[in-house]
Amino acid sequence: MKAKGPLSYLIAICTGALAVLHPVQNVLAQNLRSESCRALPEDPGWPSHDIWSSFNASVDGRLIRTVPIASPCHDSTFNNEQCQFVRDNWHEVSLHLPSSSSVMTPFFANESCDPFTAPDAQCIIGSYVQYAVNVSTKVHVVKTLDFAKKHNIRFVVRNTGHDYMGKSTGKGGLAIWTHYLRDIEWIDDFESISYRGPAFKASGGVSVEQLYDFAAERSRTVVGGDCPTVGFTGGYIQGAGHSTLTSLYGLAADSALEYEVITTDGKFITASPTSHADLYWALSGGGGGTYGVVWTVTVKAHPDFPVTVANLTFSAAGVSQDSYWEALNAYLTFTPSFTDAGGYAVALYSQESFSGAPLFLPNRTVSEMNTLTHPLLEKLSALSINYTYNVASFSNFRTAYANVPSFQDILVGTTNFGGRLLPRELFSDETLPDTVRVLRNITDAGASAYDVALKATVKDENAPANAVLPAWRTAEKLLITLVPWNDTASREEMLASRDLITNVIDPPLRQLAPNSGTYLNEANSDEPDWQHAFYGEHYDRLLQIKDRYDPDEMLYGSTAVGGDRWVEDVDGRLCRVGSIEV
Repeated sequence: MKAKGPLSYLIAICTGALAVLHPVQNVLAQNLRSESCRALPEDPGWPSHDIWSSFNASVDGRLIRTVPIASPCHDSTFNNEQCQFVRDNWHEVSLHLPSSSSVMTPFFANESCDPFTAPDAQCIIGSYVQYAVNVSTKVHVVKTLDFAKKHNIRFVVRNTGHDYMGKSTGKGGLAIWTHYLRDIEWIDDFESISYRGPAFKASGGVSVEQLYDFAAERSRTVVGGDCPTVGFTGGYIQGAGHSTLTSLYGLAADSALEYEVITTDGKFITASPTSHADLYWALSGGGGGTYGVVWTVTVKAHPDFPVTVANLTFSAAGVSQDSYWEALNAYLTFTPSFTDAGGYAVALYSQESFSGAPLFLPNRTVSEMNTLTHPLLEKLSALSINYTYNVASFSNFRTAYANVPSFQDILVGTTNFGGRLLPRELFSDETLPDTVRVLRNITDAGASAYDVALKATVKDENAPANAVLPAWRTAEKLLITLVPWNDTASREEMLASRDLITNVIDPPLRQLAPNSGTYLNEANSDEPDWQHAFYGEHYDRLLQIKDRYDPDEMLYGSTAVGGDRWVEDVDGRLCRVGSIEV
């Protein structure tokens, strides 16, 4: 038989004779994927029903198969009343908290099962995790890690509360869900090389509000977040964690004393300044879900004290934009003296209005608050700005916190995030005009500014070093840029909104503060050069520590340390960079 020439080969392709090669090609492609990518349910090697059942038994029946909470909005399970409830409460944290799979940032759900799409639109597990284990013991975590490793399944750590960076979900994922790990222990006299005194030991699912309540019962406070439902022990403290108490005590990570950690090879270790000190350093600011599974964290318990809270609002109504921005200039001039006094201020402003709520001043009186705000209010009056200002004093931190409505009613899935840490040097008499110009242009471009004024220097000079982004230490503000999320917009429109943040609104901030960065928990997941923006000079050391404690790279986040080694393909499959086309 003569060998086929080029013409015969082309004829074979056209007539389908080459189809005999497809099975071989498929096998080669599957082998390549199995070596470089995590498995998906459609793969031949995906565990069978019986294997999943056996695994469920091994974790005491705590395996949960994902059912998207928007399922009642779609054909096969459509229920108009239930669907309307989901839509009405889609931005309420309370709707998502009981779910082992739902994400509170809709972008990362990728319209897998969206309550605002048509009833005949897809409702699939899609970008949600396939399964979650409601862990209650360390053994559950280890068995889940082992199962994911054996079957090459994407492993996900799910805490509680919101996640703006998409770390707590992933197509084909098997998650551990730490939501019900809620134990807190009071330690009357914790002793370490840098601290001796009272402390709290919080388990993996303890929320900020729960820890605040526990502390208040003992006339203590703790450096915790603004949002009550955030998981304290998870990404919050591991990502640094800003707080109403930051200008007094530093960031949450600065109060960390030790961590109990389950490593991805199944070891249970304690990380402290004297034991596994490198891991302690990394966990204290180097990002959650990256180096190990944190089982507990022990933190300093601070004394309780009275708190004074003020609110200030005004609008651009009846004045020119120039006068309105002079008023904002006056606020920006005011905040350094406020943070120097231990204060923490949250302001939201746009082209139309300003709301400073709260101006939170721990361990200070109403008189001291009024003394600090007096120059600002005088300037507003001189500009003929019609403002409202009220102030109240509370006997303890917990009561003051509970009386800040914006902390209690935080919605999720309403905005796209960007922003920058702005160093104090940008608020001097010489530099402030440029700062105001950039902020004004940001609002002109359609964004709102969420301005968090704080002073994140380490207050305890004996505190051990940690991996907190160095830019925090010179920052006067965490300036978060916000563009609204539209529930009914097309995917293309949603991407365009995110692109507006990345390529139009945030670049002037990066130019204004080129050597700074931003808060890795409240940021744009498309942040350019995120390695520097989130981790700064620490990135290379953090990567070395990750490789030491997670050598199999089981822990992944697209903006977590080491996340740049992986990428999702067009199907959402997680693969090593360079192994596939995306």
